[in-house]
Amino acid sequence: MLKDGVIEPSNSPWRAQVLVTGGTTHRKRLVIDYSLTINRFTELDAYPLPNIESMVSNVAKYNYFSQIDLKSAYHQVPILETERKYTAFEACGALYQFTRIPFGVTNGVAAFQRTLQFIIEAENLRGTFCYLDDVTVCGKNRDEHDKNLQQFMNAVKKYKLTLNEKKCTFGSKSISLLGYYIENNVIKPDKERLKPLLNLPTPTDAASLRRTLGMLAHYSKWIYNFSYLIKPLIDNTRFPLSQEAIKCFNILKLEIAKASLTAIDNDEIFTVETDASEHSIAATLSQNGRPVAFLSRTLSNTERGHSSIEKEASAIVEALRKWRHYLIGRNFILITDQQSVAFMFNQKHSSKIKNEKIERWRLELSCYKYDIIYRPGRQNTVADALSRVCALINPNKLYELHDQLCHPGITRMVHWIRSKNLPYSVEEIRLMTASCKVCAEIKPRFCQSKGQLIKAIAPFERINIDFKGPLPSNTQNRYLLTIIDEYSRFPFAYPCSDLSAATVIRCLKDLFHTFGFPLYVHSDRGTTFLSEELKNFLTPLGIATSRTTPYNPQGNGQVERLNGTLWRAIQLSLRSKNMDISNWESVLSNALHSLRSLLCTTTNVTPHERMFNHPRRSPNGKSLPTWLINSGPVLIKKNIRTSKYDPLVEEAEVLHANPTYSHVRLSDGRECTVSNRQLAPLPMIRISEEENENGQDNGNNIRPDMNTNNEPERNPLSNEGRPVPSSETYIGCKFNFFFNRSEEI
Repeated sequence: MLKDGVIEPSNSPWRAQVLVTGGTTHRKRLVIDYSLTINRFTELDAYPLPNIESMVSNVAKYNYFSQIDLKSAYHQVPILETERKYTAFEACGALYQFTRIPFGVTNGVAAFQRTLQFIIEAENLRGTFCYLDDVTVCGKNRDEHDKNLQQFMNAVKKYKLTLNEKKCTFGSKSISLLGYYIENNVIKPDKERLKPLLNLPTPTDAASLRRTLGMLAHYSKWIYNFSYLIKPLIDNTRFPLSQEAIKCFNILKLEIAKASLTAIDNDEIFTVETDASEHSIAATLSQNGRPVAFLSRTLSNTERGHSSIEKEASAIVEALRKWRHYLIGRNFILITDQQSVAFMFNQKHSSKIKNEKIERWRLELSCYKYDIIYRPGRQNTVADALSRVCALINPNKLYELHDQLCHPGITRMVHWIRSKNLPYSVEEIRLMTASCKVCAEIKPRFCQSKGQLIKAIAPFERINIDFKGPLPSNTQNRYLLTIIDEYSRFPFAYPCSDLSAATVIRCLKDLFHTFGFPLYVHSDRGTTFLSEELKNFLTPLGIATSRTTPYNPQGNGQVERLNGTLWRAIQLSLRSKNMDISNWESVLSNALHSLRSLLCTTTNVTPHERMFNHPRRSPNGKSLPTWLINSGPVLIKKNIRTSKYDPLVEEAEVLHANPTYSHVRLSDGRECTVSNRQLAPLPMIRISEEENENGQDNGNNIRPDMNTNNEPERNPLSNEGRPVPSSETYIGCKFNFFFNRSEEI
């Protein structure tokens, strides 16, 4: 670049950072970051790029094409000598500045597009179109093409432009331009650009479905009936997709693959046909009966509540907004199937409508020159089909479907209707099921609860008790007294030989002496719990009692559910140990430990943690990680770094630790208390090959703090006799302080 005069040595006070990209298979490029220098202070040049659709439509009118690529395009436009200092950058220990427009500056695109457009207009180049460094020279026949190409080449010599010969093609009858393929005045999507879409897998979640819908919507103008075809995908709310949605997805890919549109002829008159239905609006742009573009979209919930006239008017306004670059400044024909809308937008009549929205739309359409024509819907077939396909199903068929499906409820009926993409709302289904005589005669009536559940607000405030049994047993204990704390769901269970009040009192004494006295004891209406003996025991202790209503076990639902859950855990434990069911007492403690340690989905914590406010210790899992149980060296996150090259972590020694915090000694001797989330275990270090040859290790990874060779213990913070932490030291440890955790890999 220095040899070619693109850059020169500089004394500028500006300096941007530089990066060289490219590898063995690609030419190396100089990438300069101007975001922190001139781009922050440059006034934006608003010169526009050509409209891609308009450019493609204009090129499609021709039959012969030449594509020309300018080599290092920006570097062909010089910069004023007084402005060069702002492009300075550092490279190889020196400061350089550009003499030509560099890549990466804010106004580089606008300046280059303006330059080429100036050349085309100044030299009066016909059939020549440019989009940045891609220039297309066209002709309707071979002679016209060659003449236009010769004029462009003369301009290239005059303005000393350089072409990239490898990327130029001359005199072809087809062309790939800006994502489109043009041949014989027909525009198609570029097959190379379609490969990612055609190979797109079926969406498996909401995020992938949104990406898919966005890609498909880009090609909506190519597809007839697009809003109807894509409706099963838009309405999908469950995964995996239904068979109908998958079929819709595959059909759309095939439609896009074979899509094509006729090139626009500027000498022909445009015709815009619009229509609206309950669910969508649609429009067709055509010339001489040949479709040029399609427009179709579904209406939002708010728009569906508008009147039919307003929907028809909205379809016209949206179509003209979409095709403004085709229609502005030209006479065209506007066709609608609403006679009132035709009168409303007729430019020959003065408006007497008081609706402000319609007035705004009339004002917006006043810049167009059109003749609006009323055509009945049966004659307006194309646009009418785009918007009304969903209305083909008879609403009365909903009752037949409900009967064929054996009269499901509202929820299941709505799910089935949505899976089949049928146009029935939830309100319609609710009214239909409410008016079904068969459902009213046979189905039970579900009533809302008359009162609210009394909820405990503290541990051991309210307890529920019940008996489970008789149970098969090889001892005298054939019953199980189950107790549960309403607040924490902490369970208790006592094997009992009978159902007497004395037995219940004995068990409650044992419970109260351990955990204290509750405020309430809730039970069913069993004889034992209604006895005077139990009442005389609880009342002096200040414990109130409450009972369920007759024949209503749901009133004691927590302990009833505990009975089933506890007995199932006992059975599973016995089955895994190949023991008889009569030995349930031997595994009762294990079952209780399991229920106390596992998550309760109602409270979203374990019963033990909700009762005692800390995790439960287990034989196979402790509340502290193994590397924090004993004192020793660990890694701690380094919050203050003087340079970006400083390590993210440093070594420290753990003195004491609990499940939440640890007291550590830092490398400078200071002691402090930090969260365990700031700590991570020391990584695994592999013994060198020399030590392996000497037989000191068999190749297994060991920790630095492990004394595997019976050597005298060293100070964990001393560098004597141990490797100095380096980038290789931390290979075995992965840190992710964004998620406040670390793990060994």
